[in-house]
Amino acid sequence: MSRKKSESILSSRRALLKAAGGCGLMTNTSLMATLLQLQAAKSAAAAATDTSGYKALVCLFLLGGNDSHNMVIPNEGDATSGEYGTYYDIRGGVRTETNAGGLAIAQSDLISITGPGSRSFGFHPGMAAQSGVAEVDQTDQTGVAGLYNTGKLAVAANVGSLLQPTDRTEYNNRSQLPLGLFSHADLQRHWQTGLPQSRSQISGWGGRMSDLLQSTNTNDTVSMNISVSGVNIWQTGSTVVPYAIGTGGATTVSGYYSDPSSTNNFQNRMYSRAVNNIFDQTYTDLLSKSFADSNRNSVDAALDFNAATSAIQLNTPFTSEGPSNHLKMVAKCIGARQQLGQTRQVFFVTLGGFDNHTNLITAHEGLMPRISRAVRSFYDATVELGVENEVTLFTASDFARTLSTNGQGSDHGWGGNHFVVGGAVNGGEFYGDYPDDLSTANPLNVGRGRYIPTMSVDELAADLALWFGAGHSDLATIIPNIGNFYDTGLGGSPLGLFGS
Repeated sequence: MSRKKSESILSSRRALLKAAGGCGLMTNTSLMATLLQLQAAKSAAAAATDTSGYKALVCLFLLGGNDSHNMVIPNEGDATSGEYGTYYDIRGGVRTETNAGGLAIAQSDLISITGPGSRSFGFHPGMAAQSGVAEVDQTDQTGVAGLYNTGKLAVAANVGSLLQPTDRTEYNNRSQLPLGLFSHADLQRHWQTGLPQSRSQISGWGGRMSDLLQSTNTNDTVSMNISVSGVNIWQTGSTVVPYAIGTGGATTVSGYYSDPSSTNNFQNRMYSRAVNNIFDQTYTDLLSKSFADSNRNSVDAALDFNAATSAIQLNTPFTSEGPSNHLKMVAKCIGARQQLGQTRQVFFVTLGGFDNHTNLITAHEGLMPRISRAVRSFYDATVELGVENEVTLFTASDFARTLSTNGQGSDHGWGGNHFVVGGAVNGGEFYGDYPDDLSTANPLNVGRGRYIPTMSVDELAADLALWFGAGHSDLATIIPNIGNFYDTGLGGSPLGLFGS
């Protein structure tokens, strides 16, 4: 994996978009010039990116800071020796009645997997939870653990927000560190914007990526970026913004029918005046007319969206839990891609409950199976839809947590472990460097088991963006700091998560 620094060179596409976006009040001449610039930028983007076929990218954001060192655990040795012994020691042992602050997972409960260099690891026992089934059967391993063992899931190890590759000396000197390090609000923002040096950034790397690829979709009334968890900065670009829906679909105006021939005469009569007055009256002000048209188009689009997604019937079982319901809706949106006129889709789903300063072990006993069931059901649904190789899901979170116990749980950390799931993923592998020593002696440990990330969010984002269809020349626009971690002129990808 290359970490050579290179000077970021702005592509012609970025320059055009910047020029077009810098206009304030415009005359007719400048308006025409801007439209021509935007068209040129659109053509340039289409020429530099790979827009063949269909692809969907799904972010599952674990809000609050997932204690991911209890999700992926070293399993070599025993409680008194080896990598597991060090983990056991720094976590304060296993929780018992006489050791209420213990945060280690008992070695006998781990789901054994093979890591890099034949190192032994284990997943949290909840990672065996299977598609659509409420109980956890560790012997079955059809959940997230099964996806890893069949090569459909990869572990991204020790990932976090960075401005540049960082060591403990730079950390101690507070040199080039993310703003608000260990802060929920800042680290959530940094994960989503890819700009940890700024609190004023208003676009995310998912949105900037979609700006460059939006012309691939033929339906411009429904955004490429669909959120089942509300408005978010990750999906927000200069021109593309999240289309927020619920588990039941898009929000519609009650009783409004876009088809004037509808047999519901009462509601048609009721809306004939209101809709015509609001949406169809002649405006002298062009901007007001455009706004009214946009409102009507949005209402009509919501009806069309719901009709398309409700027609998708899935046989794959999902539980009624929040994340499963959310990912089921995502699967239905993917199933309706042709009716929606979309060849690229970006989804955002969240799951909360990970800020476990107290009651960590009990909280994880509930959260880990929910993740496993939801992700496994979702992957199985993509297989049912025949698009498992065209859909990739990845997890994100504010940060990992301290390996040391505070007596009841763990506190805010930094680098952590994540999953990347999909048929195109080179799975059954670890990417990045999982620390081979979790003790305080490790130079990456900056106190209490807070680990300096050895993989930046930028590198993970670059692999995902390249798979999604962005070109290497686009990466500096999508992920402005990528040149600090990866020479985009070398080709390939920072991690090699996809391809041969």
